[in-house]
Amino acid sequence: MRERATVLLVRHQSVLLVRERGGPWLLPGGTVGYEELTIIAAIRALHEDTGVAASAAAFLFEQVSAHHLHHVFRIAIPDDVHPRPSAGGRLHELHWVEASQLPQVSATPGTRAILSRAMGGGRESSRPAWSHDGAGGDAAAGIGRRWR
Repeated sequence: MRERATVLLVRHQSVLLVRERGGPWLLPGGTVGYEELTIIAAIRALHEDTGVAASAAAFLFEQVSAHHLHHVFRIAIPDDVHPRPSAGGRLHELHWVEASQLPQVSATPGTRAILSRAMGGGRESSRPAWSHDGAGGDAAAGIGRRWR
């Protein structure tokens, strides 16, 4: 089973999904390198795939899928930063998807399981794990705010 650093990049109740040409939608991330810290792998993979530098990162949970052990991190970026597929990179498309639209997205079972868990699937609350109290965007989430 391969280890993968998987990123939940959230802005205004939407999550960033990525895909390779013709493939299913996935969460950004990548393989954890030999002796690489999983949080470093998450930040590195996000930057390699989208050109975005993280402003805050926090470990959420681990999730096992058919082929991966996902180390899932919530990463915050400023509101004025806009992820784009890196030139010559493996990703063909990036898309912000509102939480309410996620059930209609063609995603892998592993991605669905991570999103369900992050959104509070099976928990008493229907509020997504990436939600936070207060006004404003998600850029400062994780700095002076508590994530569930």
